[in-house]
Amino acid sequence: MVYTRTFAQLSLAVQTAGAWENSDDITPDVLLQAINYGLLKGYGYMVKAWEDYYTLDTTFAIVAGTASYALATIAPNFYKLRHLDVSADGVTYKRCRPHALDVAYRYTSISPASSIFRMRYRMQGANLVLAPTPPAGFGKIYWIPLPVQFASIADVTPVTFDVPEEEMLVVALGQKFCLKRSDLDESQIDKDIVEYVGGLRCEADNRDAGEAFALDPNYGGGAIDDDCEDWY
Repeated sequence: MVYTRTFAQLSLAVQTAGAWENSDDITPDVLLQAINYGLLKGYGYMVKAWEDYYTLDTTFAIVAGTASYALATIAPNFYKLRHLDVSADGVTYKRCRPHALDVAYRYTSISPASSIFRMRYRMQGANLVLAPTPPAGFGKIYWIPLPVQFASIADVTPVTFDVPEEEMLVVALGQKFCLKRSDLDESQIDKDIVEYVGGLRCEADNRDAGEAFALDPNYGGGAIDDDCEDWY
């Protein structure tokens, strides 16, 4: 069940939960910060519950002799890398493994890679760096994007929620922000947050009811069995 909420709807939910509708302290600007905090913090819990669901992918050209690629270009709104595949022809891909920055000299001091499959990568600053210097080829990057943030109290951009627990968690985190600001007791809202996070884990498990069977090696159609003639 996918649905959306606006800033106005989320701010009203936080106000109502804390009985702050007529508060002189919890103003719309404070609610903006509270909800953006809730979106940031809540997104971390959501991604942790099921990373694959939030993962995007795209391909990009690897230019011969060019080792560094800006993440803002190849993976817009980049937040977290899942993994990187490389290909010589754009058809057959193989996973590219990372290397630590402290051994970068071992790769930069040798000749350019003779094959696209003889490279490693590292994350450095806001760039993806391939080493040794690559030949021409293709990359396929899998990444998790940044969470949505409201730019102002007038922002009408809708935020998408997949299950009610996501929205309830964001509202609860926004409420916690306001309670902390007012130096009020947070014990009950902390319990609520734990409950909603637990609910997220259950909802993540239910998003693909067949996954548990498909990934079970003891099941007839297990992950190690690519025999799918039953349906093609």
